[in-house]
Amino acid sequence: MHIKRFEVIGMMNTRRSCRHRLPAAMLAAWLLIWLSFAGPAAAFPDIQGDPNADRIRQLQEEGVVSGDANGRFRPDDRLTYAEGVSMIVKGLKLGLDGIQFVKEPKASDSYDFVLDGKWYSDAFITASFYLDMPRSVKPDLSMTRERFAYHLYRGLAAKSGFALPKPKLVIEDLADIAPEYRDSVQLLLFAGIAELNKDRRFESKRAITRSEAAGMVYEASAFLRQLEASGKAVKVADPSPLTGLKIESAPLTGEVNTVTVRATAPHPGYGIRVTSIVFDEGKAFLHVEPVMPNPDRIYPQVLTEVSTAVYIGAEYTPVLALPE
Repeated sequence: MHIKRFEVIGMMNTRRSCRHRLPAAMLAAWLLIWLSFAGPAAAFPDIQGDPNADRIRQLQEEGVVSGDANGRFRPDDRLTYAEGVSMIVKGLKLGLDGIQFVKEPKASDSYDFVLDGKWYSDAFITASFYLDMPRSVKPDLSMTRERFAYHLYRGLAAKSGFALPKPKLVIEDLADIAPEYRDSVQLLLFAGIAELNKDRRFESKRAITRSEAAGMVYEASAFLRQLEASGKAVKVADPSPLTGLKIESAPLTGEVNTVTVRATAPHPGYGIRVTSIVFDEGKAFLHVEPVMPNPDRIYPQVLTEVSTAVYIGAEYTPVLALPE
């Protein structure tokens, strides 16, 4: 409509139309100047000198990380669960393509403290299928280095089936790493995705910084690209319908414990079973899988807790095995 107005004016009064064309030309010139400075988001002003500066810039260009309202990255700040989950999901390109839902998934279906409609809600929905996030997670709490490593490894394992030899690494504070996270930390160190400090300590209980997390996500993404270049298939594995897996152990006798594995399933048609147990260095690694529903039956679409129990010697600590 604006262009037609100028055409009519031009036909009525040529001298008047010239007075209107000059500002339009100037506006076009200014627009070209502005566009020349537009384009990719401005680089973060507070990452110069940071050891992960180049990795952070690359992740910014890929849309994996973003800054605050003032355009800062805040590399030394503690990473929150909301930031960490979003970084892993985006960095590893995890998604829900190919998954059929009977209703629109919501974050509040899988978590007690993750609200719907927040900037991080979609990432938490995806994480519920791949990252083994606890139902009780709080988005605003900071992540420790061992927890971030664990969830990052779960994302890698979901993205591509790969096998690494069991590493023999010298980690001075290995005993400080929780048993359930120890394997994932060691495998990330072995793959060059995580690293120790100069004293060969992982500092598992320390809150991970935004810079450290970005560096690990970048290296994890590079690891996947290397797998792809080697000709090995890199694709998201079929996500398990079971979420919120947890282990409970109770004494049956003085020498045997009852170990119960519980999980949340989409409806009562699903079940869970232990496929194998591997005993190693005082730990019992439980491999579990879902029992799929009968396709000829109709089930109420309501979240259901499922469980299975096994019996192991009291001298072993039960641990859920990482996916192979």
